[in-house]
Amino acid sequence: MKIAIIGHGRMGRAVESIARGRGHEIVAVIDADNHADIHSDAFRSADVAIEFSIPSQAADNIIAAAAEGVRVVCGTTGWYDRKAEVDAAVNAASTALLAATNFSIGVYVFNRLNRCLSRMMGNLADYHPEVTETHHIHKLDYPSGTAITIAESMVEENPRLKSWTCNGCIRHDKDVTDVMEQIAEAGQRLDETPDDIVPILAIREGEVPGTHTVIWQSEIDSIEITHEANSREGFALGAVVAAEWIADRKGVFTIDDCMNSILSPR
Repeated sequence: MKIAIIGHGRMGRAVESIARGRGHEIVAVIDADNHADIHSDAFRSADVAIEFSIPSQAADNIIAAAAEGVRVVCGTTGWYDRKAEVDAAVNAASTALLAATNFSIGVYVFNRLNRCLSRMMGNLADYHPEVTETHHIHKLDYPSGTAITIAESMVEENPRLKSWTCNGCIRHDKDVTDVMEQIAEAGQRLDETPDDIVPILAIREGEVPGTHTVIWQSEIDSIEITHEANSREGFALGAVVAAEWIADRKGVFTIDDCMNSILSPR
């Protein structure tokens, strides 16, 4: 398969390595210094483009790829306010799009467990949920798209929950005194969060690839599930697998469409 890469940062480079390792050809690499090449013959020759750029550019990148007749797998988050516009452009061009907040197969399994747990807690009013997500200090948006997906899934499955809120972002690249102040402020916001709202706390520290934790807490005990990524390779592999899946399809798809097809028994 011929693959174009849009965004050649940490994730783009990981995608490139995984794709080559699975025998695919990289026909174009689009980054800030050659963005006009998204309109090149090399880019148009791609079966699928895999997009990991930044939130402010992702929607325009997908629309431009659709105009060139190229399917897109997009792992960038923070642009979904333009989702309807992007979906319309993809459908009008008869190409395909699969956008997801996280392509890790492990995260997909984790969120299936999360949905089941949230349903089970529906009648247990003594338990209150919290979501914590931790990523590297270079991640620009918060809360993470994955954390939002997790919280929205909890709201969908549990009739006691109405919505989610972000309790802020604690950055460990600052001095220790400031970090302690951030933690205290986040704790106060947590105490003030209504019981029918899922609070999300974002943490940015070091080079953490991504850790997501769901806690259901009561006065007598707590129940916790966690997904911890050991590296970016899991996200990159999932994106390449999604590209392989979407290569002969048209339309707008979700990670559920892809994973259900791949993981369901034949």
